[in-house]
Amino acid sequence: MKDKQSVAVYGLGNMGYLVAQRIATRFPVKVADLNDAQVARAQAEFGAVALRQPQDAADADIVVLSLPSPAISQAILRDLAPVLRKGSIVVETSTVNPDDMHASARLLAPYGIGIIDASVMAGVAQMAAGKAMLLMGGDPAHIAACQEVLDAIAPRQIYFGGTGTGAAAKVINNAVAHAVMVVVAEAGAMATATGVSCDKLIGLLSDPQMGLHRPLTHRYAERIVNGDYSGGMPLDAARKDSVLALQLAQAAGVPLFAIQGSHSVYEMAAAAGHGRDDYAAIAKLWAGWGKPAVPANPA
Repeated sequence: MKDKQSVAVYGLGNMGYLVAQRIATRFPVKVADLNDAQVARAQAEFGAVALRQPQDAADADIVVLSLPSPAISQAILRDLAPVLRKGSIVVETSTVNPDDMHASARLLAPYGIGIIDASVMAGVAQMAAGKAMLLMGGDPAHIAACQEVLDAIAPRQIYFGGTGTGAAAKVINNAVAHAVMVVVAEAGAMATATGVSCDKLIGLLSDPQMGLHRPLTHRYAERIVNGDYSGGMPLDAARKDSVLALQLAQAAGVPLFAIQGSHSVYEMAAAAGHGRDDYAAIAKLWAGWGKPAVPANPA
């Protein structure tokens, strides 16, 4: 590749604009977006060159995508693949699924074009402040070829493995955040209905030894990963506590969705004979369904 890589950025939404802006501090950048005002802004603020047709990106070493849907990413790649040079690399920063990454890789492979996932973990303010993180997946050689561009986007990077693993990690992280948001809203409603101070509730749940942290840092990271379900709090006791929570919510007239749904898992695990195991043993259900929560032989 040339000493100074040429970068084309497709998508100048709230995040994409900042991605292009950060890249432009180190590399010449071409940009494309349906919003002509954003393109003009990029031209004025950091000297970007407008991409008006696919051929305008023909000299790009790296193409960065920051787009609202996988379908749009693939539509753009279908237009670009015939004109990009062999050996160029696409960096997918959009939120997509692993299947989308594999579909894009298949689309590009006949043209000798690589692709990596570099899913952005940040809000707009974090990206603007240079505090974003990238969740990476793909061929290490492709990542190495893009490293300086990736560093320009975000200094914090985690490599997960092959194509699609970075994308999967972001979707999983977001799923946890969104599910926990429902649980927290339900907990807040239960607290308010029963006279528990929301400030005190926040302090309680923020404690590393309490309800939000321990399921991950102890029960998943230590027990499930190591297959250690002896001792600890029995699943039967956790199931009893879950019943109490449902009773409290019913008495207070608080609608439950996530907490109600999670109780079903404890009922199933108890019925499967795991009642005396530590309650992390709910993970045994997924192993029994052929989708274990950790690899059979974790490293």
